[in-house]
Amino acid sequence: MYKPSADFQSVIRGQTPGYDEVPSSSQSVAPPTYVVPQNSGILNPFQPAPLMQDPFLGQPGFGMQAPSNFAFGANGPQPYRYGWTVRQEVGFLPKEPTGGNLGNFGVTEFDTELEYTTALPTGWIFSFTQQYDLRLWDGPLSKTPAAIGLPGNVHRFGWDFELSTPANGPWSVQLGFNPSINSDFERHLTSDAWNWDGRGIAFYRASPHWMIALGAGFWDRVNDKVIPYAGAVWTPDDRWEWRLVFPKPRVSYFIGAPFGAPKWIYVSGEYHIEAYEIEVQRVAGGNVQNKIELEDWRVVLGTREELGRISSFLEAGWVFGRKVDIRRTGGFNISSGFILRGGVQF
Repeated sequence: MYKPSADFQSVIRGQTPGYDEVPSSSQSVAPPTYVVPQNSGILNPFQPAPLMQDPFLGQPGFGMQAPSNFAFGANGPQPYRYGWTVRQEVGFLPKEPTGGNLGNFGVTEFDTELEYTTALPTGWIFSFTQQYDLRLWDGPLSKTPAAIGLPGNVHRFGWDFELSTPANGPWSVQLGFNPSINSDFERHLTSDAWNWDGRGIAFYRASPHWMIALGAGFWDRVNDKVIPYAGAVWTPDDRWEWRLVFPKPRVSYFIGAPFGAPKWIYVSGEYHIEAYEIEVQRVAGGNVQNKIELEDWRVVLGTREELGRISSFLEAGWVFGRKVDIRRTGGFNISSGFILRGGVQF
């Protein structure tokens, strides 16, 4: 088993930290990375099996020379975090008017993940993530005969399985399968409560500063969708990273490490869809069990920081193109509005 150097605590790099399905641009050696002395828990991702390189690499940061047991990509060493990782996030979308005279609709989001990552004997990296998401819905409900009402809360229990090849050459591959149960649990579950999502992405490092991503994902919703996971990642220098990849592009800028905590600012977009089996409340007629889908587009401005094993983010922006589709009974639109999100990983 690889044992990290006892002389180094953590690595500060220009790359935006945290989980992402889209890696950074390169794995070529570049200027040294700033390091904070003390004991480390960071693993060398370039070592032969069982510890292999993370395909999500970027370019080095600034300052002191790093120890020889680290290797660098386009924005610094990005080793997998082996073992357990916890993520907690919360979001708030205030009430906005809906179409069809249904009243206003607002959402409070709580997301939590418990991930375990390990290296397989083949050298591939395997991750298993247990997920729980809670949505508190405020509205819509009006008194017109055609009105519909949604439950006050819905739940998602998910299990994400991911396999990644070691990115020791220009090509690497990532495969993921993410089944989940999504319901208000007001009635017995049917097949509509299950969402069967999957993804497959191939990455090609064309140069030290460019990486190409090409793949697709399947989202099991009211209206099943096959979406592209495609685009390019450009890291022109130690501070900028342009992840121009659908469905979640992001442009990040490394602003430094004041008080020893590396910080980034970023602008991110996202195409987002959720689906649940719920009991739809109707003023005219009895309640019915049905499947609902909420679709929107998001653009946010945010900041992230990393301190040892703990990283956090805070972002705010705008949600637009909001649609709600209820199977067999139609749906409604929601006006564009504000979104605020924050979270921590440790």
